[in-house]
Amino acid sequence: MIQQSESNTTSIAEYIYRITCHEQERSLCSMEMRALWGMSFDAHYSTLLLRSNIQHHVDRSPFVKYRLEIWCEGSDIDTLADNIAQIPQITRTYKVIALDELKDEQVEPIAYHDRRGIEQRLGSRVKGEVNLNKPELLLGVIKLEHSWVFGELEYHEPIWQRHNHKPRHYSTALSTKVARSLVNIAVPSLKEDIHFFDPCCGIGTVLMEACSQGIYASGGDINPLAVVGARENMAAFDYHCELRIHNMIEIEKKYDVAIVDLPYNHCSVLPLEERYRMLQALSTMASRVIIVSVEPIRSELVQLGYHIEDEGYIEKTHFKRDVFLCTTS
Repeated sequence: MIQQSESNTTSIAEYIYRITCHEQERSLCSMEMRALWGMSFDAHYSTLLLRSNIQHHVDRSPFVKYRLEIWCEGSDIDTLADNIAQIPQITRTYKVIALDELKDEQVEPIAYHDRRGIEQRLGSRVKGEVNLNKPELLLGVIKLEHSWVFGELEYHEPIWQRHNHKPRHYSTALSTKVARSLVNIAVPSLKEDIHFFDPCCGIGTVLMEACSQGIYASGGDINPLAVVGARENMAAFDYHCELRIHNMIEIEKKYDVAIVDLPYNHCSVLPLEERYRMLQALSTMASRVIIVSVEPIRSELVQLGYHIEDEGYIEKTHFKRDVFLCTTS
């Protein structure tokens, strides 16, 4: 299945993103797609090809498998081959990879017995030097419903997985994959000059994903041991982030964006009064916030004057966390 992103972004380049998620990740993936590309994930699919003129780095989303920058297109493979022949000389060594095709609206790998023939045929039309072992440039081809596309191919590198090897851990912390997606939803454009804040940072899982993308971030926690752990985790990856011991209810400084994963554990739930005070403080702390909660809080958010822009959930084996993207007045 391919979806065309609707955007007013003016760009010469056009891209195809292969997006894949598990069933339990679909809600969060949909929220991220709406934030980054203005598109939703169809409930009947676990993978799709997204065509858009919006450029995001291939490593940004944990749900992107690869990105193809479209160089040329043809109604059939013969036309595509002729168009490839018109591309100027490539100075880097290259390799052509036949990727996916659409069959009955489903994304499937191009059949193995067809791939080599397609790669050889199209590769021979490229002006440049082939290197099948260590190419400097990957070129990809995709068969859509009504056309073939060809261009520069980049596979993602799951940077967030490195953070799984941080020295300090919390059993209730968000996964690095989820944390990265939440940061992307909170900060869709990395070009913006913003201050990202996590007032209940724990051991810094969310802050690490923000820092790894070059976002100016800071945070803290009421638990001194958590702040010590967060500082150790940041230092392990050479991330620079201000971390303080504080009670978020007492914070008066204003931030552009904030994320709060409301504290919880399996033995005792955050008291209602304390949770209400935390949400009340958060409503004046930042103009754009993401709130993650195990307990139902939608009515509280509305009562406190939050404007819910989007919502979804994060599923785990035994429980579910609700996710709210809100703006505040």
